[in-house]
Amino acid sequence: MNKKLLTAMMLTALSFAACSDDTFDFGNTLTQEADKLDISATDYQVTTRSVLADSVLLRSSYCYLGRVKDPETGAYVTSQLMTQFNVLDNYTLTSESKVTSLRKIKRPGDADYVDVAGADSCQIELYMNTPTGITDTLAALKVRLSELSEPLEEGAKYYSNYDPVKEGKIRQGGLVVDKMVSYKDQTVADSLRAKSTYYDCIVFKMNQPYTAKDGTVYNNYGTYLMQQYYRHPEYFKNPYTFTHNVCPGFYVAVSDGEDVYTEVPDMALRFYYRGKNSKDSIVTFSSFFAGTEEVLQTTKIDNEKEILEFMATIDTCTYLKAPAGIYTEVTLPIEDIYWGHENDSIMTAKVSFQRINNPIKDNSLSVPPYVLMVPADSLNSFFEMKRLADNVLSYYTTYAVGSGSANQYTFSNISNLIKKMYDVKKAGGTLSPNWNKVLLVPVQLKWSSTSSTTATVTGIEHYVGIASTKLVGGSRNQHNPINLNIVYGKFKQ
Repeated sequence: MNKKLLTAMMLTALSFAACSDDTFDFGNTLTQEADKLDISATDYQVTTRSVLADSVLLRSSYCYLGRVKDPETGAYVTSQLMTQFNVLDNYTLTSESKVTSLRKIKRPGDADYVDVAGADSCQIELYMNTPTGITDTLAALKVRLSELSEPLEEGAKYYSNYDPVKEGKIRQGGLVVDKMVSYKDQTVADSLRAKSTYYDCIVFKMNQPYTAKDGTVYNNYGTYLMQQYYRHPEYFKNPYTFTHNVCPGFYVAVSDGEDVYTEVPDMALRFYYRGKNSKDSIVTFSSFFAGTEEVLQTTKIDNEKEILEFMATIDTCTYLKAPAGIYTEVTLPIEDIYWGHENDSIMTAKVSFQRINNPIKDNSLSVPPYVLMVPADSLNSFFEMKRLADNVLSYYTTYAVGSGSANQYTFSNISNLIKKMYDVKKAGGTLSPNWNKVLLVPVQLKWSSTSSTTATVTGIEHYVGIASTKLVGGSRNQHNPINLNIVYGKFKQ
């Protein structure tokens, strides 16, 4: 049998085979007597340590808002968001001549107010998912919505430490709305909340007088939007013209309170006005702009860095903490793996990272559901280039809670990564200090359903929810060592 073909068959077969005693007879069942394989397995210990995440790249898919106290450390995590709004294709309003809700505005230089087609009311809506972490659904949080002075440019890399206040992006004299919020709004009737169409929502009313950058005073922000449309319909052709000429976006910051921390998956800027329909009946119209992935949305994350720095020095375990908290760095013993096995093939390389159970039962944080393994020097480029795990240089795994591999993160075969690292070492030249190091990073996955039973991962992003866990490891590990199980294969001479 052709040896290249045989090797390919072996690699394919072994990628589905678990390491067991039967593995060592695998070559005998597939090859002729002259081509039998020698199969062997060896465990190598890996070393780990905690490293600070500092800041992480955040994109449009997930925004978070709130402040929560970590029961494990006493440290506060605060998330604040920025959003732009998207113009839908072929956006239109009722003809100005058919609008019956007239509102007064005053333009610079005019002595008196004039009546124009305007809005009865306007608001921004932030929809909330189930609260994350130790959220109290009745806890109060004070937040402030502020108008941006200019849009955050699409294509730029905004990390979680980007501060629009320090960068001078908040418009002086612009729209400001303060709001007290909780996850469960007590002003909403239980009968309405029980409906399947109801979504918990933070509503910022924008019905106060609004002064535009040119000095024109409108009765509310909705009238400003309507008049911009009637005077400059070209501004509403696409998201770029809208954000650069009409609405640059808003920043929502936490100013007081805690124990509210939630994902904000959807946002809307909405206004209402009255006008005549096709039958000349006066009806109320609603128009809205959505916060979508086509425009920029991002989250600013504040952690108590001093506490995280102390936790990273603890050497009897390692940590995974999100958002933008702590990663676990893993040093792989590449040289030991290949010592005496330079001509062998690595069939499988399996490693598991055991979780240490949290003794705090009440209000304990959730465990990161997915973890990415990526070379330490490639962390930023992985997210900036919007890469997916390729099972060569990057891998993801799920927190296992079932039998057999419970309470751990298992990477079943990282042999391709080990070979790549060995090739870098063998090539010579100046090596990065991180050439044999990978990071374990909490992530969240974006899925696209391809059928009723299957789904495909279409994106990997940093986990922005509240999550934390301890892992076995550290330089003074007090548990069983972390073993990397290598299965070698070579043809008998």
